[in-house]
Amino acid sequence: MKRENVVLWIATFLLIGIWIGGKFSVAPSGDSSVDNKLSRFFRYLETEYVDSLDVDALSEQAMEMILSELDPHSTYITADDGAAMSERMNGGFTGIGVEFAIKRDTLVFVHVMDNSPAKDYGILSGDRVFAIDGDTIVGASLNNSTVTSLIKGPVGSYVDFKIKRGDLILDASVQRNTIPIESVYAKPVKNGLGYLRIERFAETTHDEFVAELEKLDHQGMRAVIIDLRDNPGGYLHEAVAMAEEFLVEGQNIVTTRYRNGEEHTSVARSGEDYEDLPVHILINENSASASEVFTGALQDHDRAVVYGKRSFGKGLVQEDKLLGDGSKVRLTVAYYFTPSGRSIQKPYKEGEIANEGVFLSDSGRVLASGGGIEPDRVLDNDSTSYFWTFSFGTMDAFAFEYVDQHRVDLTDSTSSPTMLSRLPEDSLLVRFLDYGGYGIELEDLTTEDKLSLAQLLQAALAKNAKGYDAYRSVLLDYDPILNTVYDLAASSLQ
Repeated sequence: MKRENVVLWIATFLLIGIWIGGKFSVAPSGDSSVDNKLSRFFRYLETEYVDSLDVDALSEQAMEMILSELDPHSTYITADDGAAMSERMNGGFTGIGVEFAIKRDTLVFVHVMDNSPAKDYGILSGDRVFAIDGDTIVGASLNNSTVTSLIKGPVGSYVDFKIKRGDLILDASVQRNTIPIESVYAKPVKNGLGYLRIERFAETTHDEFVAELEKLDHQGMRAVIIDLRDNPGGYLHEAVAMAEEFLVEGQNIVTTRYRNGEEHTSVARSGEDYEDLPVHILINENSASASEVFTGALQDHDRAVVYGKRSFGKGLVQEDKLLGDGSKVRLTVAYYFTPSGRSIQKPYKEGEIANEGVFLSDSGRVLASGGGIEPDRVLDNDSTSYFWTFSFGTMDAFAFEYVDQHRVDLTDSTSSPTMLSRLPEDSLLVRFLDYGGYGIELEDLTTEDKLSLAQLLQAALAKNAKGYDAYRSVLLDYDPILNTVYDLAASSLQ
């Protein structure tokens, strides 16, 4: 029997078992119980099936198949995947604080984070590592997951490196510590406008958000842009806490409705400091879940102008159900509704509609109700410059080699801000085109293509010289959608 047929057979059996379990609230005692049947079934597979089977793997595939038939968001999560997710959502991991890359089969520390164990020890950007804890790691089989697993470890433990720095061979023993994974990124106030990008709603997001708001407030912020593009969601309580900063006491934020009719409504307490601060929210088709809860609450209460594209439409609530071995099922248990009563969930079954009736904001504005959050001002970047479609890998490789050759100048505190904050000169663009073997002359590019190439190359240089935040900052400076929001928000302050 083909293996995929075995999986289908198991999935069918489990579905029947789940159906039987749903029909009877109390399973009969004895051998007829569903649990007993499943236990015997898997024991027979493991001990008596004609071929050897990985029953654990088969059962995982069966669960995945069952969950895929329920809704788009219920899912099975392995123990390893769950640990990685928890790390990102808990706001930190144990490591030494470096951004690395594998270049020509060699591990290179591309950026050393400030206030990190690596920085304190004296690790430098550009250091090549050829051994970790005595094991040679150079070679074609080297990959990011291997390096990550070697560098991570318990807080207080040490990781030993053999490092090549220029002509020097060095030994380094760096003590691991907790490295924060920040979920909020801020840019300085510009024309009275603060900017905050929320990557995800992690356990520390509200605290980070308030801390950055306070910094922007001290810089003279008169309004704030909150960028939720590509934010997949996260912890609901963090989105609720963020919304509270801008709402008055007693205003509803979100209602959660369960299958038995039970409802729970989160209600704002006084936001105090920012209840009157003008808010501008930027979303796109990948803004989901908690991002939509936050945006929907402020839109319904007329507390924000929303820009961008219609959001993802994930209005289903998941809870993690542990399975005893570190794995879990993330199971849909309820729906989210905005304060006006709109369901956020886009229909995922043919013939369904998201909402019925008319929904109004506090001021009486009619709100779109087709699932997801519809922006008040639709903004879509239609410019599709050819060079934005280049493989960024080629540009990143070129930028790494350039930075590696000019690392002293680019890491010098007096010269690097100027070199990295301006567009590359034409001569460097020509070198890149030759490096990539594109067969294109710089003179052949349109003005738009040339500008796009220069902007991306500037970002790649910043990434390899100063790390991911520098790369992101450059891209945001040239982001046409964000710059449009800046213009529209600034005009509303006049």
